[in-house]
Amino acid sequence: MIRKAGDLFDALNDQLREQRLASSRSSPVGSGGYAVVYESDTPGNVMKQSTYYSNDMKTEADLQAIASEMGFAPRVAGVETFRGGIGDRIEMQDIRNNFEPHSPRAHSFPTGMDAVRVNQQLGQLALKGIRLEDRHGGNIRYNKMTGRPMQLDFGIAGRMDNDSEKAAYLTHVTAEGFEAAGIPELGGILRATVMDMLEGGDVKDAMDLARQGFSRLQKIKNVA
Repeated sequence: MIRKAGDLFDALNDQLREQRLASSRSSPVGSGGYAVVYESDTPGNVMKQSTYYSNDMKTEADLQAIASEMGFAPRVAGVETFRGGIGDRIEMQDIRNNFEPHSPRAHSFPTGMDAVRVNQQLGQLALKGIRLEDRHGGNIRYNKMTGRPMQLDFGIAGRMDNDSEKAAYLTHVTAEGFEAAGIPELGGILRATVMDMLEGGDVKDAMDLARQGFSRLQKIKNVA
């Protein structure tokens, strides 16, 4: 088989690129149980590469892209997949210059106004039909100037197909936000009432009440 010169150059460029990325991967900027994050060969971006064969990086990137359009997650630049799914990777915006962790312990959970803001964002994602979980400190960064959260890692996330699921999850994150704001009794009443409605089949009323509760959470700007 005769290979065209252009094909040979493309193959060489691909090989050189993989060598550069392998060098970056040897000094990662972050890692977890199922992926490693390292600097991309594109300035201003990082790569998140799967280290586990069953990770669905395309679905993860799709969910992150929705959140990024809302200003809640780093911009997704692209997804690369490989045979068998091993080594699939997402290229995304590197936010380290403007965002920082707020806890010295990666797996501690947000508290106070940080937790309120995180749950405000989770509620807005829930209204878009997205359930985002695993919100420990390793998966959240905060704007150095404003404190606005940036959600990282959409590996434990999914779409909610009906209003019953949306109402339940929206109520859950709202109640979590109220607890962080120091008014857990309000969250407890909301959770119990919405769950009773859902168990009774009153999905529309449950969703309406969940929205009302979340609207109140969104108005909280400071925690004493």
